[in-house]
Amino acid sequence: MSRPLRLSFALALALALALGSGCKGSSSAPTPGGTVSSAEVQWRDGGAADFVIGDRRLVGLPKTELAEGARTPIMQDETGKRLAYLTASGDVRTVHLVGRNAYLGPIVKGPIDFGRAPDLDASLGAMFESAGDKRGQLVVDVRTEKGEAGITRMLIDGAHVDAAEWEAEYAKLPDPRAAEVKSALAARLERGKPSAGLRRAVALVPLREAGRAPLLAARVRELTDPVREPRALAVMLRALASLDKTEGAKVACETLGRSPLDTNNAKGTPEEIDRPGREALVEAAMIAVAAGGAECAPAAAQLGDDACLPYFRCGESGPLTGRETSRQDEPLCTKEQLTRALAQELERTPADVLAITNGTRPQLFAFAALVAADRLPATFTTAHVRRRYALVQPKEPTCDSGVAPGTACHCDEATLRDQTCRQPVSTSVHVGLCKFEVDDKQKKLLNVVAAVAP
Repeated sequence: MSRPLRLSFALALALALALGSGCKGSSSAPTPGGTVSSAEVQWRDGGAADFVIGDRRLVGLPKTELAEGARTPIMQDETGKRLAYLTASGDVRTVHLVGRNAYLGPIVKGPIDFGRAPDLDASLGAMFESAGDKRGQLVVDVRTEKGEAGITRMLIDGAHVDAAEWEAEYAKLPDPRAAEVKSALAARLERGKPSAGLRRAVALVPLREAGRAPLLAARVRELTDPVREPRALAVMLRALASLDKTEGAKVACETLGRSPLDTNNAKGTPEEIDRPGREALVEAAMIAVAAGGAECAPAAAQLGDDACLPYFRCGESGPLTGRETSRQDEPLCTKEQLTRALAQELERTPADVLAITNGTRPQLFAFAALVAADRLPATFTTAHVRRRYALVQPKEPTCDSGVAPGTACHCDEATLRDQTCRQPVSTSVHVGLCKFEVDDKQKKLLNVVAAVAP
């Protein structure tokens, strides 16, 4: 059952003094702390708290803001539409009444001063963020009370919120209002501006316009020390590489040298670290380095420990994906093939890059960068040269057909070549039910025989 906490006037007065500058009588001038509202906090079984006016439960309150069962009065300004309560931390949560609904506004430092606290216009972004499943109703209420100007302001200030309602409302805006949103978000590409909402900025603002390269370079440098908004930075680095390959490669190499890109050592929640976002940023940095054809010491580390990944090999359509049927005898990608692959990558849309959750290929573009700079490790090249030696083996029997160990047999070609690549100095290789030899003098894979499973 609900347990309404109805405060005596004396208690309300005492707490109001702690919240702000006290109560006022009906004939006194407005005070910064406002007056005690008829709204109240009610606790439900299970420890959840609601913001209540009369018999209407208007909004649930964040559990972390109040100690369970805490008695706190609600204060209001002279309009009765802007309210506030003291949180457990001593800060003040503002609440706005719009239509017949209440929405959580920004948190401000206590004590409350309604003369300085954010008004409705200044609270729209915070309200959009905290509205949760009431965002649709918030949009209706704001449009009713503030019109398209209010929706525009809410979209600008709430651009950092990952919610479908944002895109839906932006799509409905008349052209002048949409241009206003785009212009406001474009300012977030500038050094020193807030980074919240940058992801939407890079999706809406045409980054590849002439003259944007210096702005993009400065902003990327700023937001990689420490790393913030890695997905947006991935889009920006790709755009920079398209505008100015030399500067793009330089900034990208600096980015790769920053240790916070290592998600294993990054601090924060999974959302704050955003491992897929950082992987997309590393990939974008490698693309920029490779496109610029510059030497970059950190690039070699991005080649990884697996020299035999499928996308180091090229077919008619470029780097393989690993999903093709293959005997693994394809040659390494050439510089020309890698150049075409880089050009295709640089044409990916911002929306595509922002949506990346897996499947990044920084190793491929590290390979491209090392090929462009003629710095591919000799051990890497040797592994692939041996992988393509001529294969000598009988067509039958197969090595997995139960033949006696030591019997000449046929083993899967792709497996033999893959294992040759992965053991670049071995002259005798054992894999599954097969054994074979690698003869570097004859440049052959031969003496394939059945073996006992290792």
